[in-house]
Amino acid sequence: MHACMQEGTSSAKLTTHLNKKSRTMAYARLAPFAVFLLATSIMFPTKIEAADCNGACSPFEMPPCRSSDCRCVPIALFVGFCIHPTGLSSVAKMIDEHPNLCQSDDECMKKGSGNFCARYPNNYIDYGWCFDSDSEALKGFLAMPRAITK
Repeated sequence: MHACMQEGTSSAKLTTHLNKKSRTMAYARLAPFAVFLLATSIMFPTKIEAADCNGACSPFEMPPCRSSDCRCVPIALFVGFCIHPTGLSSVAKMIDEHPNLCQSDDECMKKGSGNFCARYPNNYIDYGWCFDSDSEALKGFLAMPRAITK
């Protein structure tokens, strides 16, 4: 009987040893996959940040406000404030009431602040600035992009 018990015990030990070995092999097969996932998450981190559309900006700055997700709304000829495009509707009334911001020559004439709407040389700015078409200020404004790029 002692031999039978010894044989049963060694069989149980062998089964336990085989189970441990198969688990170890399974872990060994999963190790490269785990390393791949770790390397991928380190190499390609997902950075989800909202654009910071606060502060002053220049309508000549490209992109404005240090982010292409923001827009610069001019409040004077060379200075404006940054907003997120979703906030444009709330600023639309202020822009309509501003005496020099325009989208057309007709708008300048209607506001009484000139007869020419000079667009900013920045595709992030949806507005221009009203000038008299024969003014020195207009000539300076139109020369500004060349002066900035030098």
